[in-house]
Amino acid sequence: MSDGERMNFCLSDLVPPLRWSDAARITALADRPGLPDAWWRTLPLHRVLAVLDAEALGDLLTELAVDHWPAAAVGDVLPALHVLDPDDADDPQVAIALDRAGSWPGLLALSGRELADQPFIRARPVLTALFSAVFLRMSPEGARQVSAPISVPIPAPISVPISVPVEDSPDEQAAEEEDPDIPELIDAAFGDLDDQTWMVAQNRVFAGEPSDPEQLARLLAVPPDAIHDLDAALRDRLSRWLALPEAKPYNEHLAWLTDTFGVAVPEQRFVAAAEWHERELRSLELPAWRFVLATLPGYRLSGDWIVAGDIEELRERTRSLIASAERPPTVPQALEMIGSLGVRPDVARQWLESVPQLRAQKASQVDPDRQPGGQQGGLKDVALTRRCFRQPDGRWWLRVDVSGDHLHGGEVPLPSGFAAYVHLAPGEDRTVRSAAGEVGLSWHARPVLGSLQRILGEVSAEEGSHIFLTLSEEGMLRVRHLPAANGGDQTSRALRLVGYTAPSGTTEQAARVIAARVGLTAPAGRPELLARLRERGDRDLLTLLG
Repeated sequence: MSDGERMNFCLSDLVPPLRWSDAARITALADRPGLPDAWWRTLPLHRVLAVLDAEALGDLLTELAVDHWPAAAVGDVLPALHVLDPDDADDPQVAIALDRAGSWPGLLALSGRELADQPFIRARPVLTALFSAVFLRMSPEGARQVSAPISVPIPAPISVPISVPVEDSPDEQAAEEEDPDIPELIDAAFGDLDDQTWMVAQNRVFAGEPSDPEQLARLLAVPPDAIHDLDAALRDRLSRWLALPEAKPYNEHLAWLTDTFGVAVPEQRFVAAAEWHERELRSLELPAWRFVLATLPGYRLSGDWIVAGDIEELRERTRSLIASAERPPTVPQALEMIGSLGVRPDVARQWLESVPQLRAQKASQVDPDRQPGGQQGGLKDVALTRRCFRQPDGRWWLRVDVSGDHLHGGEVPLPSGFAAYVHLAPGEDRTVRSAAGEVGLSWHARPVLGSLQRILGEVSAEEGSHIFLTLSEEGMLRVRHLPAANGGDQTSRALRLVGYTAPSGTTEQAARVIAARVGLTAPAGRPELLARLRERGDRDLLTLLG
C-alpha cells in the first residue's frame, strides 16, 4: 500500500503554495479529464495518481512552479523533497543542477527562477525529474519498487505518521483511521441555529468587529437584553461543545496552533496554517479561521496580527526589552531577545518591524558604520538599509548595480545593515558557497563580499545591469541577475530596481509592491512610502517615483 492509500491527503496538503494561491483560477488545474472540480484539495492522492501518473503530475507541478510561483524555493513548493534520497532523482539534468548548487539542500533552496538563471541548467526538466521522483515513491508502482520508507512532511498537523511499507497486515489496515474533517464537525454541531442566534453568531461571536448590541437589536426588532442573552447562550453552547469527546480533534488543532505560533502571528500565516481554515462553514456562512480564532483562548485580531493578550502591551514590552539592553543590539541579537517574550523565531523579524516607535529608537542610537542616507542605528535594521528589498520568498536581498570594477574582479561593498542580516560580525572572515564556487565574506574596515567576476561572467552581466544577492538558510550565496532596463516608463524602472519584473499595472499597484519590498507591513500611502525611501537613502527610487 502506498503513502497515498495509507493517508487520505490531497495534493494541496503536499504543496503549500496551492494553499496560498487562488487555485480555482489556475487554468492548468482545471478541466482535467477523469478528475473532479477542485480535485487538488478534495481527492486523495492515490486516486489522483490513478488518473495522472507520477511523471504527468510532476509535469503539472513544474508548470505551476515556473508560471505561478517562480520565486518560491523548490523545497518549499514540495517539502517532501527534503526527505527524498537524492539517488531516487537519478536524472542527468538533476546531476548538473546538483553539481552547480553544491549540495542537496542548496539545490532545494533555489527557486525556479534562479534555476532558470543558472548557466547550463534547464530548469523545467530538473523540476519535472525532482517532482516526479517524489510522486513515484508515493504511487503504488513506486511502493512495489522500494524497500525503504519515505517520510513526507505535510505542513498541516497530522496525527498519523506517513510511511511507505510494501504492504500492511490486516490488523494494521483495520486500525487506520482517516483524519477527521473538522469543518464537518463544526457544521454538525452548529447547523441547527435559529435565525436570531445565527445573526448573533455572524455579527458578534465570530465577527472581526462585533456589532453593537443596540444596533443589532434594532435590526432584529428585539430588546437589547435579548441580544445579550443570545450572545451568552451561544458562547455557553460553544464551551459545552468544546468539552465533548467529539471535539477532541478540534482541541488538538487549537493546541497545535498555540505551540506553533507563540504569542503573535501575522493574520495571513494564521489563515494559511491549515487548508480548511479558508473553507466556508456551511452552518455559519463564515470562513473557518474566524471560528478558530474565536475559540482560541486569549487571542484576538489586532490589525494584521493575531496576538495572545493586548497587542499594545506586547509592543511596549518589546520596546522596553530592546531599550534596556546594555549595548544597542544588532538585528540578530534583537530577534533572539524577543524570543523571551514568546515571539517565535520565524515571525520575530516581522514583529520587530511592526512595532511603532522602535524605529525611532533605532535612529537615536550610534552606529559607527553609518551609511550615507541610511539609518544610524545600533540595530542595523535591514529594512532601513539602502538597496535591500524583501522578496516573495521572505528573505531580504541586496541589489548590486554592476560596475566595471565588479566585472574585473573588484570586491563588492556591503551595507552594514545587510552584513548584520547575513550574520557577518565586525572582524570576521568567512567563506560561503555559490553556484560558481566559494566566495569570501569579511568585515574589517568595512563589510565586503569577495570577487563575483566568475558569477557575473556566467550570467553575462554587463555594466549597468543588476544582481540581487542573499544567503540561504544553509549559508549558500544565491544570485539573481537582471539585465539593465532599456527604456520603459519610470514606474516600471522603479519596480525593476526592487527586483519586480512583472507588468507594472497602475501607479497605485506599483507603490504597494515597492512598499512591501521595503518592509512596510501595513497598507502604506504614497507619503509614507516616500518617507521610508528617504529614511533608507534610496535616492534612485525617489527620483523615479517623485
